[in-house]
Amino acid sequence: MKHILLPTDFSKNAWNAIEYALNLYTDQECTFHVFNVYNQPASGPYTGITSAKAREAIYHAQVENSKAGLEDVMQAIHDKFNNPKHTFTSLSKYEMFATAVIDVVKTLHIDCIVMGTKGASTFKEMTLGSNTASLIGVINCPIIAVPKQKNYVTIREIGLSTDLDLTFTTHGLDPLLRVATANKSKVSILHIMDRDKQLTAKQHEALEVLNSILNPLQSDFFTLTDIGVSSGVHAFVESRKLDMLCVIAKEQDFLKRILNQSYSKSISNHSNVPLLILNIKNFN
Repeated sequence: MKHILLPTDFSKNAWNAIEYALNLYTDQECTFHVFNVYNQPASGPYTGITSAKAREAIYHAQVENSKAGLEDVMQAIHDKFNNPKHTFTSLSKYEMFATAVIDVVKTLHIDCIVMGTKGASTFKEMTLGSNTASLIGVINCPIIAVPKQKNYVTIREIGLSTDLDLTFTTHGLDPLLRVATANKSKVSILHIMDRDKQLTAKQHEALEVLNSILNPLQSDFFTLTDIGVSSGVHAFVESRKLDMLCVIAKEQDFLKRILNQSYSKSISNHSNVPLLILNIKNFN
């Protein structure tokens, strides 16, 4: 049975991600852990003894708000979904978000995190920094980041953006393989390179290994030349009308580097594709 973590701040975006997850895993036996993290403001108008009293009052209010919010979410799930393959738990934690998630992932043996993003698109949110971005590079389990107002649709085609400069393994790609197999999805590999360059022998070898791992899934290989990585990724997502984009995070600021703020605003404002984020540590 899979264990899926569903962080929520009780916003519409968070609820949308929960609905996406329940539809994505509709045919799989899963335990979903609805998780709320809360913390006190870093600063406030209180000092000394008054500050201590105020912080205690804020803490108790947050505890009650978290409890009530989780009860509402669990009730909403019960009212809308009735899948005998799914079970649910709820929990909350008073901690910084990334620290809390890291602890829960380890304790509950989480297989995947599905969470919402804010902003015009997943890409924009990643560049600006978010709870999702704070987990990149530090969480070994995959993350599915669901854009604002993105409803679940059958995942017909998944893009995999790669520089082909790593050793692909079945273990590392397992989250992608599971999603693609369950949805009978096509996997479209994207590699961006300079026009005057060719794939190196090592990259050819990596591509052969990747194609072998993806078999028997349907897959294609595409190259884009003379275009920035950021713009190329966005253009590929839009032109292929992808239902999901998979990236392999090599470092915590990976998405800031790959999906930076230099891409065309006209593309970013219409990009609405969930991101499947894998950690390179799982390829070792």
